[in-house]
Amino acid sequence: MKIVLFIRWMRLKKEWRSLICWMLLPLVMTVLIMQGVETWQEETKVPIAIVVEEQTEMAANLVDNITNSELLHIQFMSLDEALHKLEQHELDSVFVIRKGYENNILANRRNQLIEAYSSNRSFAYQSVVETITSYSQQDAARSKAAFVIKQLFLEYGMEEEWNYEEVIASSRERQKSEALLQSSFTYYEKSKTTEEHALPLLKAWGLWAFFAVITTFFLFDWMLKENRPSMRQRWLFTEISFKKYACGSLMYFTVIIYLMDLVTAFLFSSLFREALTIRVLISLFAFRLTINLLAFLLASVYKQLFMYYISGLGIALLLIVIGGSIIPVDGLTGKWPWIEELSPVHSLLKGTIPLIWLFVMIVLLTFWIHKGGKANA
Repeated sequence: MKIVLFIRWMRLKKEWRSLICWMLLPLVMTVLIMQGVETWQEETKVPIAIVVEEQTEMAANLVDNITNSELLHIQFMSLDEALHKLEQHELDSVFVIRKGYENNILANRRNQLIEAYSSNRSFAYQSVVETITSYSQQDAARSKAAFVIKQLFLEYGMEEEWNYEEVIASSRERQKSEALLQSSFTYYEKSKTTEEHALPLLKAWGLWAFFAVITTFFLFDWMLKENRPSMRQRWLFTEISFKKYACGSLMYFTVIIYLMDLVTAFLFSSLFREALTIRVLISLFAFRLTINLLAFLLASVYKQLFMYYISGLGIALLLIVIGGSIIPVDGLTGKWPWIEELSPVHSLLKGTIPLIWLFVMIVLLTFWIHKGGKANA
């Protein structure tokens, strides 16, 4: 192993720039693309202005609900300033929460609670109106329920049991604590109910896996470069065979690349709030070992760099697509669970170990060591 490290150190003096570039590429490209997508999502939000004419709890709750919408970019300003920006087409629309909003809701008056202004370029006006109206209707529904309950208490002589505020507060707490929207799916007599939640446009680990698989194939082109016909005669005069050197180099590259993967995991945890647990790190190591073995074994059967690069890119794209890195495959895995075993990328995204892939790779590596890897494409 000392000889392998010495040879690799000698080559590293000349190849350290390309090695660092290939190792950093997945991390850099993932961060740039994720930041770009986040910026694009911010820029594609609909810009609207909210003018609040009263400071009540119900109006504040309505403003909070509107602000929490992921599709709206909210600006708070006076009515005159908002209308001026609307005329300049800097805003898509303007909404005014009129004074007396809470009193009208409690009095079961639902008309003209919010004023809306738009221009001839308000492309998302109708959608925004429906969104804000839905939030206002929640307040109206709570008030209506409180009114009905109050009448029932009066009819049955329980005047001091509940008041408006208690009913409305109870309704809000129930909405926060329970899943009111659920979707039920059934596959082959197996039913499962899941809560609706927003999915990110891109997964950081899925995007990273795309570049990691591709760069791994380019990193392992040393198998062809250091075993080309002009180099084979030199191995006859060395203390170790090329197979022992290749296996030692495989361990060397696996260790240093995985150290870079650990740095990536810590950065993803801070930048994208990805989970950083022992399970994630073990799954990451299993993924790294799997694709390193795959690149190593693929390079062992080629003698032309061009054909190796083409085959590596094809295999990488196939693994990425099947693994659900680009297109989600949750629906397919629910119907055909064996699809999960077709790509180590899927195991990385799920935080599991690709046992079948590792077993096959280790068996092929053992076969290559004992048989000599004589096949060439």
